[in-house]
Amino acid sequence: MNISLTHLILAWKLVKQGSPAAGVDGMTTALFASDLQPQLQRLERQLQRETYLSLLAKGFLLRKKQGGHRLIGIPAVRDRIVQRLILQACYPAWEERLSECAHAYRPGYSIHSAIERLMLYYRHEAVWTIKVDIHEFFDHLNWSLLISQLEAIELHPWLIQLIEQQLKSGVVLKGRFQPTNQGVLQGAILSGALANLYLYNFDQQCLEAGIPLVRYGDDCVATFPSWVQANRALELMQSWLAELYLDVHPEKTQIVSPQESFTFLGHHFQQGKVSVPVRKPRQKKQQSGKSTGRHEFTYPKVCNIVHTQSKKQKTKVSPEIWKQEMTTLYLTEQGSYLRVKHQQFRVYYQKELRCSVPINRVSHIVIFGCCQLSHGTISLALSRHVPILYLSHNGKYFGRLETAGQAQVKYLIQQVHKSQDQDFVLSQARSMVAAKLHNARMLLKRLSRRRKTELAKEVMDELKIINQEKIISANSIEVLLGHEGHASQRYFRAFSSLLKDDFQFDSRNRRPPKDPVNSLLSLGYTLLSQNIHSMVEVAGLHTHFGNLHKPRSNHPALVSDLVEEFRALVVDSLVAYLVNSGIVKPEDFTPPDERGGVYLHPATLKVFLHHWSKKLETQVTHPHTGYKVSYRRCMELQVWEYIACLQGDQPVYRAMRWDA
Repeated sequence: MNISLTHLILAWKLVKQGSPAAGVDGMTTALFASDLQPQLQRLERQLQRETYLSLLAKGFLLRKKQGGHRLIGIPAVRDRIVQRLILQACYPAWEERLSECAHAYRPGYSIHSAIERLMLYYRHEAVWTIKVDIHEFFDHLNWSLLISQLEAIELHPWLIQLIEQQLKSGVVLKGRFQPTNQGVLQGAILSGALANLYLYNFDQQCLEAGIPLVRYGDDCVATFPSWVQANRALELMQSWLAELYLDVHPEKTQIVSPQESFTFLGHHFQQGKVSVPVRKPRQKKQQSGKSTGRHEFTYPKVCNIVHTQSKKQKTKVSPEIWKQEMTTLYLTEQGSYLRVKHQQFRVYYQKELRCSVPINRVSHIVIFGCCQLSHGTISLALSRHVPILYLSHNGKYFGRLETAGQAQVKYLIQQVHKSQDQDFVLSQARSMVAAKLHNARMLLKRLSRRRKTELAKEVMDELKIINQEKIISANSIEVLLGHEGHASQRYFRAFSSLLKDDFQFDSRNRRPPKDPVNSLLSLGYTLLSQNIHSMVEVAGLHTHFGNLHKPRSNHPALVSDLVEEFRALVVDSLVAYLVNSGIVKPEDFTPPDERGGVYLHPATLKVFLHHWSKKLETQVTHPHTGYKVSYRRCMELQVWEYIACLQGDQPVYRAMRWDA
């Protein structure tokens, strides 16, 4: 990462112009300035080596005028410098995506520009006005969607990783850590720009539909000639916000008639005219050498973009190393040893350093067989919420080591309540099975383009009929599982017929897998399940309350539910590719053991894991958001689709379906 001291000095100058308040480390801007050069040099080294870790933000509650409180966070000075650095590097690309209807947190835009734009529509004739307030907007920004937006504008992965770290750093309120799994912290430098970026699709949808939107943060206004048009537009806006997992505030959202008045950004609007609010003159503060505590602890302004004096010389950040995104660290060599040094995971084999990965890049650690981890590695993984998965040398899953207690009470209450609602359970289970069979049929259709068989054609027709007639009419989970089991049995026979002759198999078998293809499928399903398991926990859901799979001890039923739609999409398609392309050959597997189990040789296991990682990063269009994202990101988004269904924002879980 090519970051010079000049970049950090520029960022520091901008931070110094803001709040002098200290973060959780107790360091004010004045204290930081007293040791400036060493502090910036240390920060430069950490960023270049990718050992920088953001601190928790210091939180406090700010009373709202309308009642209630707003959580404000003060990042540490060093983190404010990094956020400013990110903002200066990224904002030109972000600004290109924003439309003229967004007026908050942007250079050249303000409350006055928003009022002027609204008056263009409001002053000429009697109009109906819709006012939309997004309920707890900043607290409910979905991280997966937000990161997808950043990926869509092709930001460097290193910058995306830094932003993601700032989002997930957390906040300390009254001495207690407040865990978060969504939202941006008000008071942070990046928050305003990220909030605007999050609503980019919403803004575009409004403009393309002819809605004259004026938006300032989470406050939206638009005018229309008639009530019918205003009501229709409001319905559209609510549906578009729901796609972003956002709701409108029921009390603050309204349709205003031409005879009524309303207030927007403190300005009073009535019958085509606007009244500027009367502000009390500020009392001048007496200059003194002492500063009051109230002045010292004001929170930082968000998203002030200050351009350098020289317009010709633009400072750009050009990172060069670690171009991969978050990765899974696999240990496959028997006798390998994993330890931590200089904020990096280091893998040793026979006392020789084999690889070194910054801890910020690691999302999972997967151990195959007899590999050792140092105490420091385990402690760091637990503190950073990096799960450690233990498998046998041939891929049999043993268990996982991770921090417990991530389930959020608000979701847990809903999960327990919904698990007793048989209509809800059956509706979600139907949707999951229908998507699984649809995706299985689509895979058979794709594979048939190169190798046609009568069995595959016959099974594709069967799956279509089962989905259209039997799944929809199933009146119990038991009946649904019966149809799903029969369909899966037929699917695997057709799937086998579309593979190379040396790899065809009779049926799906496991524990142990008795042929090469079943061995690959079992390993793939294990890795898929563990990825989704982590995503379910990070989102704050309890893994044991499912729908299709009934809750039982030591079984993550919800994880099993969400795995179903991705079996054909990710695992089966990968296995077919590896087999039919000749990447994996029959001799790459062990002879049957005493139980008849067949497994990959260690060298081929590495090949499989390499292609598995590539498969997870394959870009596809997510059907419900329209974003082009990786399969890994799709899994995250589907977890949030389930949360939307759980909270009643969607009547039925919208499983991910594959187009032909």
